[in-house]
Amino acid sequence: MKVTEFFKNVFSYANGIEQWCKNFLMQTSGTELTYTFTHDFAIADWYGEKSVRESYNRIKKSWISDYKAFTEVAMSLNVLSWANDQLAKQGIEGREKYIELYSELWFKAKDDFYKKYGKNEEACDYFFNMTD
Repeated sequence: MKVTEFFKNVFSYANGIEQWCKNFLMQTSGTELTYTFTHDFAIADWYGEKSVRESYNRIKKSWISDYKAFTEVAMSLNVLSWANDQLAKQGIEGREKYIELYSELWFKAKDDFYKKYGKNEEACDYFFNMTD
């Protein structure tokens, strides 16, 4: 089954993914998401891998100067790989490439974070505590 057959439209998909991600993070770490990055990326992945990459670049440009917000970007990418794994297990086709894409972007976000904040102990502590 294709994702477009499982969800009615991009908004039902994005809302469902965002809710799954929020629930997953709350259950596994007690963390609440503040921003809408999971929703934003879910909208992008409805339109394809290129849209997800473009969204990452736009989000990075806008949010890298706020280490707490950018930490949530990284968290969102990580949990989106888990969300796509669950979709794949439910028989939704094509999710494997998104598992890989979100994992790749998680590592990129981690690298981008440490390039920007590697000498900022407060920022690095926050990132490490929230993501590990």
